Amino acid sequence: MEQNELIEALREWFQSPLGEQVSETQNAILEQLLPGYFGYHLLQMSIQSGVLYESSPIRHKFKLDIHPADSAYCAASPAALPFANDSVDVVLMHHLLEYSNNPQQLLREVSRVSLPMGHVVIVGFNPHSLWGLCKPLGRLRKHPLWSGNFIRPGRVMDWLNLLNFKIDRAQYCTYGLPVVGYSGQKADYSNGLSRNANLPFGAVYVIVARKQVGTLTPIKPVWKTQTSFGRLAAVRPLAGRNASPRTIRVIPPESKN
Repeated sequence: MEQNELIEALREWFQSPLGEQVSETQNAILEQLLPGYFGYHLLQMSIQSGVLYESSPIRHKFKLDIHPADSAYCAASPAALPFANDSVDVVLMHHLLEYSNNPQQLLREVSRVSLPMGHVVIVGFNPHSLWGLCKPLGRLRKHPLWSGNFIRPGRVMDWLNLLNFKIDRAQYCTYGLPVVGYSGQKADYSNGLSRNANLPFGAVYVIVARKQVGTLTPIKPVWKTQTSFGRLAAVRPLAGRNASPRTIRVIPPESKN
């Protein structure tokens, strides 16, 4: 399946009853996370065509269009972003890594455009879940959802650490089977994410990382030490033009035994 056909098939799945149920849970998590991150620019890169950043307080929020049928407000390849270095405060990546041929290149581009102390929010499917166990069966049925390479959260965190990101948090959700009515109900996040069970085998994970700033190590100057009054000489002023100078050497007194 070509990339554009895969994107269309995945978008149709997110509009199905099971896809909508997963989207509601993901949106509930993002509604709790995004209000805590500030800045001037927020970039969304998503398989979906919908907007996921409504709860963010950032004023300039825009979506990168990766499909020719999109509105083309900003159309580009996620692996070659048309933005300057250190220019985006928050990057929201929604199910891009598992359907990319080179996920590490995507993360390198995100690292390049992210501002120091900026945040990246990554939403992905977890292979260490009931959904991951059902993936071989889904591939036999040639369902587009299972055609991607589900990447375990620990590996994504390792890639982020190599790119000088610090992991702020990892949230998991959707603990049931990939069947309508058995994928688990949407959790109540009204009291905050930290008050809910956060077991690392949910079908969906949300990783938040912050780009670190390199620290400078000050170099202490090395001063040369010299002995005070090692050789002290005084020159007597000339009495006349032809008078020869007379040097008086001051010898320090001998130390008493």
